[in-house]
Amino acid sequence: MKKGFTLVELLAVIALIAILAVIAVPSVMMVSRNIKEDMYCEKVDMLLTSARSWGEDHISTLRNTSADRDNCYKTVTVGDLVDAGLVNKENDTAGSYVSNPVTNESMDSYEIGLYIKDNRVYAFYNETNSELMGVCDTLRVCNAGEDELADNCTIRPTTKCS
Repeated sequence: MKKGFTLVELLAVIALIAILAVIAVPSVMMVSRNIKEDMYCEKVDMLLTSARSWGEDHISTLRNTSADRDNCYKTVTVGDLVDAGLVNKENDTAGSYVSNPVTNESMDSYEIGLYIKDNRVYAFYNETNSELMGVCDTLRVCNAGEDELADNCTIRPTTKCS
């Protein structure tokens, strides 16, 4: 009597492995995508905090931006925040210091809006920067045109200062 597996048994094992792979691979891909989106949201939150800090350091610039300064906002790029030392470089490639974890594209040219209201600096992420803005629910608790404060949404300017 020969010892070993029959062709039918081998095919059954291969079929089971294939079925498990068909089920597992999309789940793993979804988990990977969710992790990258969470990393993106955390990065945007960190960039907003850094932009507010930059705004506090440059509050006189924000105040003197325009004659109509209460109804407009100034922008700062992620690259400016890197240059100011408020955001750490992730890469040493010029023009690509901070990358989007989902798309791996550079975020250095992304703009963050800053304005002053009631002697406080507010920052918001420009929705046109990325198709991922709907992903970060914690950053979008307010209606369009409002600042992202948890329980106290304040109307933000919608025009860029000249």
